[in-house]
Amino acid sequence: MRRVETTIARALAASLVALALPAHARLVRIEIERVESPAFGGASFGTAGRYEKLVGRAYGELDPRDELNRGIVYIDKAPLNAAGRVEYSMDVLIIKPVTMSRGNRTVFYDVVNRGDTRALAVFNVGATPVSEPKTESDLGDAFLLKRGYTLVASGWQGDVLGSSRLKAQVPAATDPGGKPITKLITAEFIFTKPAYTVSVGYDNGGNLRPYPAVPERVSEARLLRRAGPLAPRETIPASEWSFGACADGRNATPSNTDICYPAGFSTNYAYELVYVAQDPLVMGIGFAATRDLISFLRRNRSITNPLVARGGAFSGSDPMRLAIGFGRSQSGRYIKDYVYQGFNLDESGRPVFDAILPLISGSRLTNTNAEFAMPGRFSTPTEGHFYPGDQFPHSYATVTDPVSNRVDGWLMRCAKQKACPKVMHWDSGIEAWAARNSLVATDGLGRSDVPVPENVRLYYFSSAQHVPAAKPDYGICKNLSNPNPYRETVRALLVAMQAWIEQGTPPPPSRFPRLSDGTLVPPLPASAFGFPGIPGLNYTGRHNELYVRDFSAQPPQDIHSRQYVVLVPKVDADGNDVAGVRSLTIQVPLGTYTGWNQRKADFMENEFCYLQGSYFPFAKTTAERGGDPRLSLQERYESKAGYLAKVEAAAQQLVSERFLLPEDAARLVEEARSRDLGF
Repeated sequence: MRRVETTIARALAASLVALALPAHARLVRIEIERVESPAFGGASFGTAGRYEKLVGRAYGELDPRDELNRGIVYIDKAPLNAAGRVEYSMDVLIIKPVTMSRGNRTVFYDVVNRGDTRALAVFNVGATPVSEPKTESDLGDAFLLKRGYTLVASGWQGDVLGSSRLKAQVPAATDPGGKPITKLITAEFIFTKPAYTVSVGYDNGGNLRPYPAVPERVSEARLLRRAGPLAPRETIPASEWSFGACADGRNATPSNTDICYPAGFSTNYAYELVYVAQDPLVMGIGFAATRDLISFLRRNRSITNPLVARGGAFSGSDPMRLAIGFGRSQSGRYIKDYVYQGFNLDESGRPVFDAILPLISGSRLTNTNAEFAMPGRFSTPTEGHFYPGDQFPHSYATVTDPVSNRVDGWLMRCAKQKACPKVMHWDSGIEAWAARNSLVATDGLGRSDVPVPENVRLYYFSSAQHVPAAKPDYGICKNLSNPNPYRETVRALLVAMQAWIEQGTPPPPSRFPRLSDGTLVPPLPASAFGFPGIPGLNYTGRHNELYVRDFSAQPPQDIHSRQYVVLVPKVDADGNDVAGVRSLTIQVPLGTYTGWNQRKADFMENEFCYLQGSYFPFAKTTAERGGDPRLSLQERYESKAGYLAKVEAAAQQLVSERFLLPEDAARLVEEARSRDLGF
């Protein structure tokens, strides 16, 4: 029977507060507020046995003069405590084996996305996408727990709102004497349904804590709109909108964090608010908070470490031998940026993460360690098109950029620190079209491949979308969303990564589109790209182009004389990607799966449809095919037995290449066996 150990939790919290950490430590204390032991109904998971859940908050402080912290933007303008340090705190969630020695002694750090955890939903088949799993069913098949990982998640983003999310508390910066810092900034809004009021903190992923407008300078604000990402900007007259929330009669209630537009925000436009904001958060503290928490948990041997306090002695060794940092989408950009910014070195000069797994991040970083940072926002072909975080560098190797003339690379700082982790970079088909992932592997002008460092593997999940659709639907897009899965691939590659960092066994070679093998091509003209002429489909080649951008202008402006060349993966006769790790779904397809989609009428028609790919099913029979150039299912497979034979052969090949685990291969074959092909 599961029990919530409130008495133990209080005692543990008190002990952690009472025992002072060494004077040089940056993590001051961890207060465990709630313990569930055993968690998940007392279920046992593989050789790791039963798990428990610790929920609490960590408190830290940073010396702004320390070389490790001096690069944090605004840290020199943050308030100081009596010791001359900058204080912060963060929510912490730990899911660990009850008996730590039964686990694999590896921290699996799940970088939260706008405060929400992601790892369980990505790796565990059937897991419920919740921030804090509460029942055994929430864990799905419990893949990560069965392999003995100690799962850790913590808040890092200082502008997250919502009671169920993991948040960080970071200070606002001020000028001397407490005078507010102000700056002209731009916030963008796109709508999927009509609205009259919007928070200036809205970022398509939800409402975040906004930067308020300077009250006495609201008259300087401008509201603009565009009929598409690259359409001319139109200024909406100041008399037609105001700061405030629209009331019933659409009269604005005064506010310096909301916008009221009585005529109504349309789904056919992108809107930009240019205004003078105040009170910037020292958002880059989030990187230092991650660094210090993981370093503390894996190496602090005292009772102040909850992994020690609730796990027993570790025979004079560090509690955790290894640490992996994982992030999906925004979180994947964060974990790359964390390494790029030089935070993978702890206070004792040791690497923090042995490995990082950035999933679906493309060639972008984040807008985290910056003035008036907005890490929840990012550039796509349509939404947030002009936000920062997408400029050079774009690759792990240190190179000279032929477009910006800068020299840099994502691993340049950690190489100097001797603190680089091993990297598996995982992208879906969306990242080719929406996140310019060709720049991860090519120079800025698309002339040659860039080198891939020895500690890096690049894997491209062919013809997949950002997050595979559990059930294809349309939403605001013209085409069905893409269900091509990549979960089985990331599970197999995590096993390979564990062997790489634990035993030194090299993982499979990179599989990523490259110029040198002809698998990267221009998206236009359509005739050169070679996408099949599917009846009723108008292929546009829309993608997320990139220029060097002038961020001193507000709204930001592209410098059109300095453009990057963005390429996309070559496709086969069916329109499916040739390069990368081709899943069973792509090797034995039921249709065409793409990394792009188009918006419907009334939603900026034909513009790129957010993070959705497309699915175009094959005709079932020869008679149904009509003018479709793609063979029908009947023509391809002849019978159900013919289809299953191809599935089994492809599964065996993927297992032999270490891109599919045997147990997942068996499950996928059984799913294929029960599938009705309709002929």
